[in-house]
Amino acid sequence: MKFRKVVKNNTVKAWNFLSVYSGFYKSHKSIYNSSKFEKKELTKEEKKLYWEYWKRVSPIISYKTVEISKSLSGEFDKRIVPEEFFPLYIEYSLNRDRNINFLANKSVYNKWFGQGVFPKDFFHKVDGDYYSHDLILINNIDGFIEEMIDDTDFPIVIKPNKESYGGKDVYFVNSINEIKEIISQHPNLVVQEKIKQSELINIFNKDSVNTVRVCLYKDDDGVMHMLNASLRMGKDGSLDNMTDGGIVCNIKSDGTLNGYANDILATKYLSHPNSGYVFKNKEFPLYDELVTVSKSIARAVINARLISLDMALDAKQNWRCIEVNLAGQTIEFPQNAGFPFFGQYTEEVINGLKLNK
Repeated sequence: MKFRKVVKNNTVKAWNFLSVYSGFYKSHKSIYNSSKFEKKELTKEEKKLYWEYWKRVSPIISYKTVEISKSLSGEFDKRIVPEEFFPLYIEYSLNRDRNINFLANKSVYNKWFGQGVFPKDFFHKVDGDYYSHDLILINNIDGFIEEMIDDTDFPIVIKPNKESYGGKDVYFVNSINEIKEIISQHPNLVVQEKIKQSELINIFNKDSVNTVRVCLYKDDDGVMHMLNASLRMGKDGSLDNMTDGGIVCNIKSDGTLNGYANDILATKYLSHPNSGYVFKNKEFPLYDELVTVSKSIARAVINARLISLDMALDAKQNWRCIEVNLAGQTIEFPQNAGFPFFGQYTEEVINGLKLNK
């Protein structure tokens, strides 16, 4: 039995390894095949430095991530994390307790973190059953909707409350009939207010909700740090997700914008293609407040050392959290701007991997 278990575990690891490398091979190939991608090849010395730095994690290293980073930013940094390493070795090492995904369920946000920072909930659907905003079972959902929601509440957002990525199955509705139709199609969802976006954020692109992906890390001493922040914007009518056609601009640690944004194919934009907003060295609004609120939320997440938040600035100039991400996080946003995802904590993270083997 022990032999069978070992074989099974090794088979699963091999399959996971091949699946991850295959997935990133395809996404990197799409970038290299893009006519707008201007490749800057790594030198032999850069390849040597990169391999020597990351071989401690695994000797099987792809240079594509760091070469894409150099091509976009013009800078080489050996601390750029190989994208394949993140899901294979790093994310699980930092967030080892699988139960923490409970806190990534949108239906528990306001219960766990408190009211005011997250969007107001009207009701939830959990495994086919309906619950009020405070998670009390609803017996007659049609009657509840007609009693609790009126015309002044629209537009309303309906989205999956778990296991959602890239803006999939997110609906913006404007009537009670639309709500009733959509909620019948999904077993797990949350129905919530649509946050009115600040005019300070509308200047980037007023035709989409523009959110900030904030990534935070709890160090070996238990101190929470903001690793990086990236402004996500819709483009040509898309959502702000890159998979939906959006673009991303890194916000530097001094609160100013990077010189360019990029899309999923690593196409560079010195200005927003619709609004014409020029990114370089522009001060991002209420950056210090963003850091403070993000750290406060992250500290309330237990048993996780790596947390990604999607933040939005509302019309009252308050930072609100749209989503908490604890698994399946992405590291490409800052790295496409030339900044290592873990920055000054890269060495600490690598050393932690060795301890957790």
